[in-house]
Amino acid sequence: MQDPSPNLLEQQTGPAPHRRMRPSRIAAAWAVGVIVILGIYLSMQPVGSLLGSEPSSRPDASASGQAGTGGPAPNFVTADGSDGLLGLDGRPIRLADFAGRPVWIVFWATWCIPCQEEASHIEAAYRAHEPDGLAVLAIDVQEPTTSVRKYVDAHGLSYAIGLDPTAAIMASYAARGLPSHVFVDRDGVIRDRYAGQLTAETMEQHLRAILGR
Repeated sequence: MQDPSPNLLEQQTGPAPHRRMRPSRIAAAWAVGVIVILGIYLSMQPVGSLLGSEPSSRPDASASGQAGTGGPAPNFVTADGSDGLLGLDGRPIRLADFAGRPVWIVFWATWCIPCQEEASHIEAAYRAHEPDGLAVLAIDVQEPTTSVRKYVDAHGLSYAIGLDPTAAIMASYAARGLPSHVFVDRDGVIRDRYAGQLTAETMEQHLRAILGR
């Protein structure tokens, strides 16, 4: 027995009706497409950049006003005028403590891998230029004193360490991401800035701005 021919089926059942897709289904299909495309895009982005914590390896040109290049370095105080920066011994650190010296300020944290990788180079640069009067102030952001002290002792860091428990000082310097570098000359003026990890070679290039070389 043969299968019925297509013509016979059409005679018996009639041509299949042409169905239009409802507008609501079209909108749903578009929404699904947009979500899929957005998901693909987000999966290709670094997690840090999506969270706003990814440091950019370029000069930080975002700072403006008092914290900008060419302006005076802000004092280490909070919005209410109280001391905002503490040393590992719990005593306040003030910008005036470094008066007359070029100061290299580094915002960092012990968990920050780029900060870890550049720490030994910062130490070497500090020791090399300490006879020139260079002061290095590494400001740890929002970490317990015990964790920072343990890290500093383990890595033999001899430059000054400050604690910024509320990130108020980091905000006053308009620093974006960790690590961030600010180079202040002997007169307390910001001469250079950099957001991101520095190599031994690029450290020397930026230090020229405050060492007069």
